[in-house]
Amino acid sequence: IMPSPFRLIAVAAAVLSHTTTCASLPHASSQCADDTEVFFADTGCVSLSSAYSSAYSFLTANLPSWDKANAASLGFSLSPDTADGLDDGIATVGLNISLVAQQTFPWAWDLPQSVFNEYVATFAHVNEARNNWRPVLSAATAQILANAETAPTTVADVVTLINSNLWHVETSGLVNNITFKSSQTPLIYDPMSTLVFGYASCTGVSILFADALRTVGVAARVAGTPAWNGELENGNHNWIEVYIPEDDEWAFLEAAPAGGGETLSNPCDKWFCSPAKMANGTEFFSTRFDASSETVYPMAWDLDNDEVPGVDRTDYYQTTCNQ
Repeated sequence: IMPSPFRLIAVAAAVLSHTTTCASLPHASSQCADDTEVFFADTGCVSLSSAYSSAYSFLTANLPSWDKANAASLGFSLSPDTADGLDDGIATVGLNISLVAQQTFPWAWDLPQSVFNEYVATFAHVNEARNNWRPVLSAATAQILANAETAPTTVADVVTLINSNLWHVETSGLVNNITFKSSQTPLIYDPMSTLVFGYASCTGVSILFADALRTVGVAARVAGTPAWNGELENGNHNWIEVYIPEDDEWAFLEAAPAGGGETLSNPCDKWFCSPAKMANGTEFFSTRFDASSETVYPMAWDLDNDEVPGVDRTDYYQTTCNQ
């Protein structure tokens, strides 16, 4: 049973409501006929029902084994009669919120629907604990956008704004300041644990950063290497990649607690983008959700786990950073 996309849409809209009151953020009506439609770059305006069904089908078709076992808890294929009236889970609540974001933010209108399904609507990156992060982070990013001195107009603007403000209570409204603390994965790396403890290592802050960007319609994914220079003893690292629609390419940077002062436009402002780190054929990967991928994302904390699909990004980083 596929839950109705309209049952939660008012709740999702309420989460984002104080961004839509900002005059600098035009409403979806400037792209589509009314609020029952959502715009994608490759399809134009489609009904919310159609967009919801497309993303829902993508998610259910690509669940890893641990999510298949918990499909009902995530909100998939639920009976109309459930305990305490809880008839939706974190994945389907999040899907509705992501559709409202897609309606709301102009920079999201440049996303193809397939990119939205895989890198905005999805509820997880790797094997982190599944939890209801999207309403919490939506409220935080809404506050950041509402208080921006200059309204962002591009994906790069949004990424810079969120990365500059997400980590501080006074600007994000989150429960803790977030700092970097090494060697925390897999103890602390899901977004809610990072928020509660107030720290995480590179994987945890990367997941939190990517999730925050997804709440404002920016396609984001985790990337990294399981072993510098091909040697496990040299350590590993994670950061994020962001889809740049006008270039149809992915750019990369770290969450500010792990590497402040970085930009999407300059690969060389990352401390690890150097010939020394590329030596001996360092391999790089990014995450994805499509289970048909023949590439596995190697998780340094769980190297025998082959259930997280990936994209081999070795050629890109070796070419970009080995200069």
